Amino acid sequence: MRNKIECELHKKITSGESLSEEDYKALSDIVKDVLTFMAKEKIIPSPQNYERWFRIFCYAKENNLNLSKSELIDIYFDLYQVKLDKQDIESAGIVERIAEELFEEIQKVLKSVSEHDRGISEGGERLEKMASSVPAEDVQKVLNRIMHEVRGLKSVNRKFIQRLEEQRGEIERLREELRRVKEEANIDPLTGLRNRRSFERALSEFFRDFKKFGYPFSVIMIDLDNFKQINDTYGHLAGDKVLKEIGNILRNYLRAKDVPARTGGEEFTIILPGITREEALMVAERLRKVIANYTVEHEDKKINPTASFGVAEVNEQVETPEDLLRLADENLYKAKRRGKNTVVG
Repeated sequence: MRNKIECELHKKITSGESLSEEDYKALSDIVKDVLTFMAKEKIIPSPQNYERWFRIFCYAKENNLNLSKSELIDIYFDLYQVKLDKQDIESAGIVERIAEELFEEIQKVLKSVSEHDRGISEGGERLEKMASSVPAEDVQKVLNRIMHEVRGLKSVNRKFIQRLEEQRGEIERLREELRRVKEEANIDPLTGLRNRRSFERALSEFFRDFKKFGYPFSVIMIDLDNFKQINDTYGHLAGDKVLKEIGNILRNYLRAKDVPARTGGEEFTIILPGITREEALMVAERLRKVIANYTVEHEDKKINPTASFGVAEVNEQVETPEDLLRLADENLYKAKRRGKNTVVG
């Protein structure tokens, strides 16, 4: 099936070939189609998923195929049932890079053409002054012809500037769409906090800095108590509202440099840069009290959630980020066994 799914534009992009004006227009159309499809079908907008669907939509567009959703999905599974090679994975960010480079290039060309246009205008004004001051009829005719050519050149130049402006606007919209996709790939849509993928990436960076520079940090793992009972008693919409409010509490009661994330259904994890275990325990206790005293109102119901907390600090005996999370998770389960609504670290 791989040999049947070919897209010349995709090949150009991955091989680094220069793209024509028609290529850029097709690229913009494909990007819009892919983003619309992924949003409608609730496909996680990760870079890898985006690159895969881009290839399929590119193939469909170049072959003038009006494929149904089921046909697109069938192609997807046929195409990606085997492991992607390194080139496929690395090409995920190429479209965004092209958009950035193209925008910068258009900015340069537009500046150059605008300067050229000003030069033509200034030259035309000087020629007009010369034409009005020269009495010789033959010279006057020559200058008039030159002025006619200059006016024609200005007209062409202005049209070119207009086209460049339109292309710049289109590329800027493309860049915004790509930025939005990247942002959505890192954010939990319900709470607005980081998702697990983004959190794990941040944790790896903090862990690397600790091993390299000795920068300390701690993590707090939070699990809402009896959350299934909240869903069963009040409904899933009420449960979603509780999760949203917990996200708001974490944003409001943590420092700007702290990293809160929703890492599971009713599980949240926080990275606290520069914070020791003792300090992290105080932070966790403050959050526990805030949550325990918080009332979530849903329709005519009042819900009073509580949460259990597990705390761990990075140290030289911790070999991997996963080991640190495991320590926090063990303390979280101790908090659950101690009756919930408590902090262990």
